[in-house]
Amino acid sequence: MSSDEDDLDLNDDTTSQLDNATDDGDVMDIEDPLPSARSSPAPQQELMDTNTSHRQRLCLCISPDARICRSYDCVPHVAAIHPNPIYSLAATRCYRWIFTGSDDGYVRKWDFFASMNGKLLLTQAQRHQHVESVSMAGVLSSWWEHEEHPEPVAKIEPVDSTGEESAGTQAVQGPLLEPKASPVYSMDVHAEALWMVLGCDNGSINLVTVRHEEGKCRNVLRHHKGPVSVLKITPSETGVISGSWDRTVAEWDLHTGTIVRSYQGHNSQIASVAFQPIYTPYVPTNTSKDTQDKSVLDTTDNPDSAQPTDPSLIWDQKNPDILLTTSVDGQCLLWDRREPSNDARKLGVPERTPPWCLSACWSTDGTKIYAGRRNGTVDEYDYASQKHIQTFRMPSNSGPVSYVSSMPNGKHLICASNDNVRLWDTSLDSAFTIRPGVEQEFVKPSKTPSVIPFIILPGHHGGVISHIYVDPTCQYMITTSGNRGWEGSSTNACLFYDISPVV
Repeated sequence: MSSDEDDLDLNDDTTSQLDNATDDGDVMDIEDPLPSARSSPAPQQELMDTNTSHRQRLCLCISPDARICRSYDCVPHVAAIHPNPIYSLAATRCYRWIFTGSDDGYVRKWDFFASMNGKLLLTQAQRHQHVESVSMAGVLSSWWEHEEHPEPVAKIEPVDSTGEESAGTQAVQGPLLEPKASPVYSMDVHAEALWMVLGCDNGSINLVTVRHEEGKCRNVLRHHKGPVSVLKITPSETGVISGSWDRTVAEWDLHTGTIVRSYQGHNSQIASVAFQPIYTPYVPTNTSKDTQDKSVLDTTDNPDSAQPTDPSLIWDQKNPDILLTTSVDGQCLLWDRREPSNDARKLGVPERTPPWCLSACWSTDGTKIYAGRRNGTVDEYDYASQKHIQTFRMPSNSGPVSYVSSMPNGKHLICASNDNVRLWDTSLDSAFTIRPGVEQEFVKPSKTPSVIPFIILPGHHGGVISHIYVDPTCQYMITTSGNRGWEGSSTNACLFYDISPVV
């Protein structure tokens, strides 16, 4: 492991002051270890007090314009250079640190705001393969090798030192095998980067520390028999959901390191896991523009007098009870964690649709589900009835849709296929929209206006998109390219975008 920022506090003036409260509730003044971050375009934040401790929770909110805008302007500015396909991506909640896992077996930690501030520029040769707006390079803070730790092999030894068989035998732990590097198939990180979980090729899950003794493995969770392709920390951050190539999904208790529930029902490798979002409708008010432009409410010198933020502007809250899991064979299953004895509800695959799915996501209000397909389409489902509503067809020769992600205005969807990444307006009726007919056959709309329901986002072209992350304030986006160990080519590109709502 190598690092040029030892013992760097995650929560500086740019992000939060979660750990700087004294016993009497006052906040201590500390020196910012990274002065360049003070002028970074970090989202404004609010410190909310809790009743259980003096620690104040970071609260990130989106701009009201992002909830009611008619479109988004997404422009890439930074390219984080990788030598190999990128299999996994994770970020702290404030987007201070970005983590990527690659096929070469290394975890890389990037300073997001230093990268967006232009601390490091791309060379002319590096800029040649990107669009014109990409001129800055990702600032690599540290990295470490991701090693899988084989399970110790037990050996049989005689109880008696003489070695006689009549003395009996006992099982003792044999010598530990040497760890080896493993591709980082999946990862997820604690909201404040205290620790993270990493999926290994042999089916184990490494729990490593990040804030202190970076990259050191503290515990190994063993259950899966194949590569761990999906890891998702629960909203309470006391457990983790894991999915593997062995077709199983498991829920872990991180306090004990044991499995509390197994989700059986998939017939293929697990591709994605997502919790249902918690939605609060936004009602515009007749306040001044200066007040609406604030991402969070102002706080006074007394933290106890701070008013809670409008819940409709908190976009990244999740419902811990409802879970969506998908597998490569196209199965999309809905689980209610409150009813462990009930089977999952299935989303049927439409006719003439190949059984394939690498990514599925919820709509912003949690009432719809979108699933990307191999034939270049995205299927829309109703959550309550589990019925197929309509299909969005990409232009011909676009390739499989490898990733989908919804936007906070409730009508835009990011669809990533082999040729391009598109921002799709699902509210428009066009020739690219297909609805199931009465006899379960696909029929095009009776009126097909000559309108294009999508815009192409610059940046990626000609590779499988492995991940798309939008930050809780909807000001930044990160996209990565990699096949995650499955089929498809990769451009090894990791791009940082700036998002602006178009009102």
